[in-house]
Formats: sequence, C-alpha cells, structure tokens
Amino acid sequence: MADDALYVYGIIKFGFDFDWKEKGINGENVYAINQGDFSALVHDCEEKAYTSEDPNKIKELIVSHNRILDKAMEVFNCVIPLHFNTIIKKTETSPQLNLKKWLENENDRLERLWGKVKGMREYGIRIYYDKDKLMQEISADEGIKESEENMEGKSTGLKYLLQAKAKSKIDEIIQNKINNFKQKFYADIKAISGDAMLSNSRISIDEEKDILLNLSILADKQQFEKIIRTLERKEGKVFSFQIAGPFAPYSFVQNEAQ
Repeated sequence: MADDALYVYGIIKFGFDFDWKEKGINGENVYAINQGDFSALVHDCEEKAYTSEDPNKIKELIVSHNRILDKAMEVFNCVIPLHFNTIIKKTETSPQLNLKKWLENENDRLERLWGKVKGMREYGIRIYYDKDKLMQEISADEGIKESEENMEGKSTGLKYLLQAKAKSKIDEIIQNKINNFKQKFYADIKAISGDAMLSNSRISIDEEKDILLNLSILADKQQFEKIIRTLERKEGKVFSFQIAGPFAPYSFVQNEAQ
C-alpha cells in the first residue's frame, strides 16, 4: 500500500504540518509532518527502497531527492538533509507516529544541528597544482642548490651515488613544500568558513594537474565570497581551483542526524 511507509527528504525548523505543493521523486506530492519545533519533508511510499538497474534512472531519483533539499534551503534558509532512500516504515504503529516519535526523541540533536547549518551551504573546493611549474619555483631552494653543488667535480662513481642521494633529498624537499602548501591553504580556508573537512574523493576534474587539496566546506554567503577572494589571490601559474555547489550540508550532519 502507498501509505505503508514515509520517504523522508530532510528536516526543517517549522512548527506546523503543511502540504508543500512540491513534487518529489516520481512526481510524488511532498508534505511536512510536524512534531514540536521541527517538521520532516516526506511523501507516502511503499516499504521498499527506490532502485533500478538503469544507472540513469538512479541518477534521476537522486536528482529529484536533492531538488527538494535545494528548494527547502531556498524557502527555509536551511535544511538538515537525510540520505537518499531514508524510509520510515510501519510497525505496530503507523509510519506517521514513528516519524513523530523520532522527531521528538532527536529534538535536542536536531536543535544543535540547525544552529550549526542555519543559513549555511556546503561547497566542494578542489585546489590543483602544476607539478612542473612548482618544481621550477622551488628549484632555487638552498637544499636543492647544495645537493647540486656537492656533485660538481666528483668522479663518475661517486657522482652516481651523490645523484641518488640528491634525488632523495630533492623529493623530500618537494614533498615538504607540498605539505606546507596543503596546510596553509587548509588553515586559511577553515579560518574563514563555518567548518571545513578533507574529502576522500580522488576523482580529478582537471586531468592536467595534480590535486593539492580536496575540501568540503560549510559557509554562508559572506564567508563563501571571502574564500573565493582568498583563492583568487593565490591563483596563478602554479595553483588553480574549482568550486562545486552549493549543496545541502550532508557532510556536516551525516554523522549526527541519523
């Protein structure tokens, strides 16, 4: 039956039940169920996950889910997002009562989360570096110069050994430089944003360059604009960046909201 379960998109701080007039997954009517200060954005569904053998269909379902969250951020200036296929099922009580009980039990945690993400958006930031150009910039490093000077006038055998040692030293200097750049970028961005965390994604958007740093950040409009200005000042021959978003703040609530 269509009323056996509730599909939940996310949570808003709104103390009323209401019919939202928005269309969600598969054109289903989205409405809000309230308990206390919070309401869940839901549609009626069956007791089974949305799935398909067609990857394009799965993508379409996820896009529909995220569209409701995007609309909630626009209308309510915030949303606590729940993951795709979050479904509240019927037990000895109805899914509506089960959802209300969950909202009541989680009220304090939802209150903390709302305070954290209100007015905020999540963005993805990828910072790239051009390895060849970075090598050119750090070739003047005193440690590298010293390694090169130590090889001058040496015999072939000794020079070979020194070259191996020099290469190891140069690699160490380069890695230290890269790590220092990572730490500096991260510290500068985190100091401006509401929060920031390293992302584990290794997919490269710009295949011509290496990823220096891959971040998810939580920021309001002013913070985001300041971060962009900061990155633009650092952008040049060596460094570049790309921005994705805004998104609902999944990364900053996923460990607490469910």
